[in-house]
Amino acid sequence: MEKARIEKLAAHLKAADLGGIMVCPSEEMLFLAGFTPMMCERFQALFITAEGKYFYVCNLLYEGEMNHNFGGEVKIYPWMDGESMTDTVRTALADYGLLGQTLAVNSSAQAFNTLDIVKDCDVTFVNGKYVLEEARIIKTAEETENLRRAAKINDDVFVQALSFIRPGMKEADILQFMTEKMVAAGGADPWGIIASGPNSSYPHYHGTDRVVGEQDLMILDFGCTFGGMFSDMSRTIFVGGITEEQRKVYGIVRQAYEAGEAAAKTGAFIPDVDKAARDIIDNAGYKEYFINRLGHGIGYMIHEGPDIKKNNYRNLEPGMAFSVEPGIYIAGKFGMRIENIVMATADGNEVLNKSSKEIIII
Repeated sequence: MEKARIEKLAAHLKAADLGGIMVCPSEEMLFLAGFTPMMCERFQALFITAEGKYFYVCNLLYEGEMNHNFGGEVKIYPWMDGESMTDTVRTALADYGLLGQTLAVNSSAQAFNTLDIVKDCDVTFVNGKYVLEEARIIKTAEETENLRRAAKINDDVFVQALSFIRPGMKEADILQFMTEKMVAAGGADPWGIIASGPNSSYPHYHGTDRVVGEQDLMILDFGCTFGGMFSDMSRTIFVGGITEEQRKVYGIVRQAYEAGEAAAKTGAFIPDVDKAARDIIDNAGYKEYFINRLGHGIGYMIHEGPDIKKNNYRNLEPGMAFSVEPGIYIAGKFGMRIENIVMATADGNEVLNKSSKEIIII
């Protein structure tokens, strides 16, 4: 168990007047327990109280694995198929004084199990996203170094991808190449979005079947983990040439990125950071095509706090890590995005990704 992290989380729970939190298998559990198990329909969760005590509820199938992973230091409450899961949960909650309490719940809790617990166990659940994010929103020196290492893998694989991509390939071919190279460089959990042609107008495109044309453009959005910390970088590249319209739009996106990066320094009011980039795109006449927040926090999850958006009313603090990723997305035509990970530092900021933002034609 990551006891220092649990103590920090418990303090946030107490400050929020919560009795505890229920954390189901997820990156959030990895942060607190040092591992995360397979998740299926059978309920299992780590419970942490506002006093910093903890216990685990799981199906009997997982009891041996959990005892091994926890090294015997966590009380396990097993339940068996054919028995009532909520009876076991109620017993555990009673043992730790949590009946009648309000508990936070993490992002991966399954609604059907959570609703059954509410019905049978005399507890109230609230969204635990905020308290979990606050417990890890300021990165340690080790976490910061792992973020740098993950970003370096992105930079290196991007260079390799530029030498690999050519017309006639499927998006899937490029994705496979890049994920293999991330693993070869020491990255874990590789992922990517390869969005070519009109598919680039969908910010979170999920297909892989389109074939790259002789004159085309694509967004490469990809990352991995190093030491449990995620990377996330996007570049827009051009195959065989670039049109005047594309050159104009890319210039606007780059200008917006640079304004956002310059504004994203310790002490900055987060809505002002979003506005710095957004104003560039709005004033250029593309307001309706910038359809997302400027950025998201990153760490043990690809998306965590702090969100860089107009209604996140807080200031950047040293140790916060987040993306800056303005984009213009013209549905059915094309989209463009530039994305780097930025860290707020004691004297301003540090941009973790070093890849070129110049127009690249291959």
